[in-house]
Amino acid sequence: MSKYIEIKLDEMTEFLESLGFILHKRDPKTEWVANKIFESNNNTYLIRIYTSINPEERSRGVGTDAIRVGVFSSNGEWIFGTKRVNRTKNWKKSIESRIKELENRLIKQNTKIDETIRDIIQV
Repeated sequence: MSKYIEIKLDEMTEFLESLGFILHKRDPKTEWVANKIFESNNNTYLIRIYTSINPEERSRGVGTDAIRVGVFSSNGEWIFGTKRVNRTKNWKKSIESRIKELENRLIKQNTKIDETIRDIIQV
């Protein structure tokens, strides 16, 4: 099993900004989050990463929380998320993998919806 590592805000910011995310604090008492708009088939989504970095700009302690990646609809409703990202040496690779997973799932989901609509129209 991989060993926990502390992730600092500046390292997380540099990495996520390179992927097109914008970091901010939701409020003074909660963790930093990163947001990115993702569009697929004329639908707009918000991909959000809960960084597990606290307001003091340090990652939470061992076993207290993991990094989470999820998707919200354009009206702010939670759609789905991925499995957690542990704070280990491979955290960057894991986050990139989870983002790709979400994007692919959204594209596939929209394709299925479009196919269903076409089937209904042709009937």
